[in-house]
Order: sequence, then structure tokens, then C-alpha cells
Amino acid sequence: MDLGRWRSVVAAPRTVFGLLAEEFAMMDQKYANSLPDLRASKTLLLGADCSGEDSKAPYVVYSLLMTSIEAWAAWEPKRLQIRIEHFSDLRHMSFKKLNDKQSERALLPILTAADSLNGLVFSLAISKQCPSVFAASPPLGLKNSQLAAYHKWKPSVLDKAFPTLHLSGLLLAGLAEAGQDLLWFTDEHAIAANDQRVIELTKLFAWISSLYLTFDMGKCRCGTSRCDNGTLQIEDLLAIPDLVAGALSDQLVVSANGPPMPSCVFWLHRGDFSEKTRRITWWFSDAGQALKRLVCIVDPTEDGRANKVAWFHFHTQKP
Repeated sequence: MDLGRWRSVVAAPRTVFGLLAEEFAMMDQKYANSLPDLRASKTLLLGADCSGEDSKAPYVVYSLLMTSIEAWAAWEPKRLQIRIEHFSDLRHMSFKKLNDKQSERALLPILTAADSLNGLVFSLAISKQCPSVFAASPPLGLKNSQLAAYHKWKPSVLDKAFPTLHLSGLLLAGLAEAGQDLLWFTDEHAIAANDQRVIELTKLFAWISSLYLTFDMGKCRCGTSRCDNGTLQIEDLLAIPDLVAGALSDQLVVSANGPPMPSCVFWLHRGDFSEKTRRITWWFSDAGQALKRLVCIVDPTEDGRANKVAWFHFHTQKP
């Protein structure tokens, strides 16, 4: 019987996702309020983004924001007020576009407003030196017969879609409740380039989620920022995982170019951080808000044949 906020999840053993399932269960047991309680909500929202495609980036960072429709509704007037006060147009908020005065001024207000979201921002950084978990045999491997329809996708697109979808399925299995509806959004144009790709992505998401879920959810709808209502409502929600992924990726680039350090180090501040990375990282380390923040970094083992996981959080252990 699950008494905490995390439901026991069975994931493929000896994989990153199996290790994550164990770590989430441990977090729930050892650290008070380290995970959100979302089971009373009628509808959940999942927003996904990633960073690190640049050849200079040593890691690909996948960030997901999970919250409830009620929390999103409460956040909406704050978001709109920030747009009124700080923007003269409908420009997008993203890590790469934090290069103008208006976006710079809006950064901390939008992050502070996100503090009140009952939910979780979880980021997974995978070293580009790691052997791919998806090169394995089924069910995760691409040789699984149920994935035949997706072999026409470019390998680079599948490599980006798979971790995001598996993480989404894992989070739903651990934190969701039977019968809840789901709205899943991404701003990743490569994996949702057009309407047909979104249809295929929705089917792939349903199949991958079924690998983790032990209960039936309600209706599931997948979409992109193109579904927006004209006020950048979805864009601004997706800006939160985008900003986090960008700052974490930037930190990992800076760390890789500095003196050799253990992979189990997470910097809250460095003198060579960019200003935007410094602000976002400091915000990310605040464990006292409704929006929980966790990050996991995956590196290859010394022999390069497997993966090792470093888990970072900012919570005090239960007495």
C-alpha cells in the first residue's frame, strides 16, 4: 500500500528509469514534502523541454514540469500581470532569448510566480558519452516490434523523444491517480513538427506510458505551443522547463571547461556563470516552495559499459 506521495513504480531493471523509480521512492520516504501531492486534481499538466543539442554541450538536459489544472488557473492572473508590467509585445520567454531588457526584467518575476505552482520540475542530464539505454533489447530498445511505425523518424528525433516520453510515463505512474485527465505539451519542434507528427507522438506517448502505469487514466491530449490561446499561455508554462534546462545545460558546459571535478558536484554559484544561469540556478535551489525541484545527472561508468546516476535535491532529511 502506498502511504506517501510516490506510488511504487516498476521500471525496466538496470536502466536509468529503474534507478529513478527507486530514487523517487527514497526521496518520498526520507524527505518531507520533497514531492507534490497531485492526486486530488481532475486534470494534470505536463510540459517538456530539452537543451544541449549544441555540439559544445557535454550533456543533453531533459526538463519536465508537472502540475495541476487548478494550480495553472491560479498562476494565470500572475502571468498575465507580469506580461502587462514587463513586456511591450508578445515576445517569447526562453533561455536562449534572455538577451533583451524586457526579458531580463521579467525573468525573476515569472520564476517567482511559478513558485506557487503545486507541482514538480524534474531535470535529467545525460552525458553524451553514455551508452544509449534505447540500444538495449525490448521493451526499451528500438527493435521492439511495436515501434516499427516510428522507424521512419530520424534517429536524432527518436533520441530526443524517447527520454522525454519515458520520464513522463514514470512521473505519471508515480504521482498521478486513476481517472485523472492529462494535458501534455512540448515546444520541441523536432518531435512535434506538424499535425501528423503530433498524432504519432500521442500514440507513442500512450504506449510508452503503459509500460509504467498500473492504473487507467482519463483522457490524454498531447499538443504544442501552437495550441496557445493567443496570450502565450502555453508558451509561458513551457518557459519554466525551458529556463531550467537551459541553465543546467549552461552550468554543465561551464563545469566541463573548468578544472576537473567529480560528476557528483552541483554548483549553486560560480564566478564564471552567466548572469541568467546564476539567477535561475539560485531560484532552482529553493526547496521551500510549492513547486518542487529535483535534478539527476547521468554519466558513464569508468569502463563505459553502463551508466551511473548522481541525484541532487535541496531538502532536509526527516528527523
